[in-house]
Amino acid sequence: MKKSKKFIFFLLIALLIVGWACAQPLQLFQGTYTALQNQAKRQNKPYFIFFYTNWCMPCRKIMQEGFYDKNFIEYAEKNYLAYAVDGESLVTEGKKLATFYNVYFYPMILVFTPQGKVVERMDGYLKPDELIALLKRNVHAQGEPTGEYIYLNDDPPMAARARPTGKGLYRMHIEKQPSQGYGLQIGVYENYEAVLREIEKLQANHHRNILVHLNEMNGKTVYHLILGPFNSQRATLTYGEVLESRYGIKGVVVILANMK
Repeated sequence: MKKSKKFIFFLLIALLIVGWACAQPLQLFQGTYTALQNQAKRQNKPYFIFFYTNWCMPCRKIMQEGFYDKNFIEYAEKNYLAYAVDGESLVTEGKKLATFYNVYFYPMILVFTPQGKVVERMDGYLKPDELIALLKRNVHAQGEPTGEYIYLNDDPPMAARARPTGKGLYRMHIEKQPSQGYGLQIGVYENYEAVLREIEKLQANHHRNILVHLNEMNGKTVYHLILGPFNSQRATLTYGEVLESRYGIKGVVVILANMK
C-alpha cells in the first residue's frame, strides 16, 4: 500500500514537471514594426502592441499570467498578430513607438485594425479574461490610421479651452538609491525648479544615471545633482573626462556613502 502511494505521488510530480516544461507563452511577432504592419495588411489580420518596461511589476504580472493563459493564447494567436516592446528602450524601436503613439503609462496595450488604425488602448493590469474581452470587441474593426492617437474618451474641445498655469509639467520616476559607490557631482541648487531644468537637459543627451541628493545648509534645503553611481573612483573620473570633452560639463567626484 505504501509503495502504491509513493508511486502515485511521484507520478503526480512527474506530470506537473512535464506540464510546466510544456507550457508555452503567447507567440509574439519577431521582426520590425514595419514588417508587422506589412504582414497584418497581407493577412487582413488585426494586431496589438503590448508596451512594457523593466521596472513595471503589473507588466511582469501580465506576461507571467495572461501570456501563459491557455484561453487567451488560443484566441489571440488565432485572430491577431501580437507584438511586445520595451517602451523605454533606445536600442530597439520601443522608445520610438511609445513616443509616436503617446504611451506614457505602463503596461499599455494598443489594438490596431489590419490597416493600422488604433481602435482601443488600455493601460494597467488586465486579467486573462479581460485581455480576451479587449481583443474580442475589436476583432472585426477596420479602418485606415488617422494620425491621432489619443484616448477614446478624451475631450479635445476642453483641451482647446485650457489656460496653462504653473512653471512646467514633468514626468517623474523616483527610486530610493543606496548610499554606496561614487558619483560625479555637477551642480548644487537651492530650488527644485533649477534641478528639473538641468535634469531635462541631461536627459535630452540620453543621460539616465541621474541622482539627486537632498541636503540642508544654513537651514535651507539644497539639491546636489549627481551622475552615477559608479563602482570605482577611476570609472567616475573617466566618465567625467568624457562628459567635459563632449558636453563641456565639469564635475567633481563625491563618495555616495557620505550622502544619506
